[in-house]
Amino acid sequence: MTVCRYRHVLFDLDGTLFDTYEANMLSLKEVLTRMQPGVPHSDEELDALFGVPGLACLKALGFNDAKAEEGVALWTELILPYAYTVKLFPHVESVLKALISAGCTLGIVTSRRRYAELEGTLGDCLPPVIAPYFKYVVSADDVKAPKPAPDSLLKYMEITGAKREEILFVGDALTDLQCADSAGVDFALALWGAKLQHHVRCAYYFKSLYDVLLTVLRERTGLEEKWFRWAGEMQAIGQIGLAYCRNIFDEERYTRLRELASEILMTYTGKSEKEVKQSFLFDKGYITPKVDTRAAIFNEQGEILMVREKLSGLWNIPGGWCDEHESLVSNTVKEVREEAGLEVHVERLIAVVDRNAHNTPPLPYGALKAFLLCKKAEVDSPFIETDETMERAYFAEDALPLQELRLDTNTPLQLRMCFAAFRDPHFVPVIE
Repeated sequence: MTVCRYRHVLFDLDGTLFDTYEANMLSLKEVLTRMQPGVPHSDEELDALFGVPGLACLKALGFNDAKAEEGVALWTELILPYAYTVKLFPHVESVLKALISAGCTLGIVTSRRRYAELEGTLGDCLPPVIAPYFKYVVSADDVKAPKPAPDSLLKYMEITGAKREEILFVGDALTDLQCADSAGVDFALALWGAKLQHHVRCAYYFKSLYDVLLTVLRERTGLEEKWFRWAGEMQAIGQIGLAYCRNIFDEERYTRLRELASEILMTYTGKSEKEVKQSFLFDKGYITPKVDTRAAIFNEQGEILMVREKLSGLWNIPGGWCDEHESLVSNTVKEVREEAGLEVHVERLIAVVDRNAHNTPPLPYGALKAFLLCKKAEVDSPFIETDETMERAYFAEDALPLQELRLDTNTPLQLRMCFAAFRDPHFVPVIE
């Protein structure tokens, strides 16, 4: 079951959902050339003002009140020829759809004006292309003091009844961060659009929109249960203690601590002693996460390769625990050969994520999952049933076997991420 860490996810527009940088900067430079001839302005100075409301931006560049009003009017005129450069950032619509389907309420908090002279993607505070995804919009015209003041977020809370701790605000500018901090709301910096010249401190730093999904959406794994966390911590203390202690009495104590952790799991999960020990007490030495590699392989029709396991009867993309002396790449190639009977090479990384935060059921030890985009040989070799797999097949994104998916190895969200990486050659790897 998917749960939301934040019930409300709010987005800035310019530089966060829409790439308006070229249109704004080129037209702004024309305004400055005409109205401030001979006055130098560096790109760094202008970048620092990207996303700031027009009047405030021009005043920061030395315009008085009257000249700023005149400058905004000229800027509005000069930006129109650059409207063709404005576009949504990659994966915006698919991420918005996924957030809504998980039960999130989406909102826009923007410095654009509700009654701006411009319309559409350049001026509308809710451009038509994304209008179906958003229930609420707070624009500069809706508050007395727009960003960086907290009024916009406070207005959203007033309208919706949302609590501070339920909100994540995603933006690209310092004014967005200042607004969130003043309102007591968690902020995520959209690195794909940010033009900041220095480091800022915030809750999250997102390299792509899929980072938003991984942070906001979590599977109900059982990790929220206190007994599970206690057992995991006890097991870790016992294992690390056994790795370093040199006293026979301490060894007995640490061994007993691991046994108690195992008994907690058996009591609350109903698993047998053998099952718990296999998954819980198998390791020695300093405790570190295990690594699982998964191969995303696509055919010419853009369908993903999946294999059906004999033991569970469920489908997943090929992969498995990284064996000793294997790298992420070599283990991925090996697992595909063993499970699907295909030869592949790894093209690029898709994601490295925390397995227990997304896949069910939870494991009583740390685990990381690495998803890698692979290219197969030109012709598929015939499939031969193995000890592990009974079938292989290709699936389109809208025809995935979701009711027969092995969720501890791959979730619908993780598969969607693989499709997005396949379709976008510039996909930024998600590293959680």
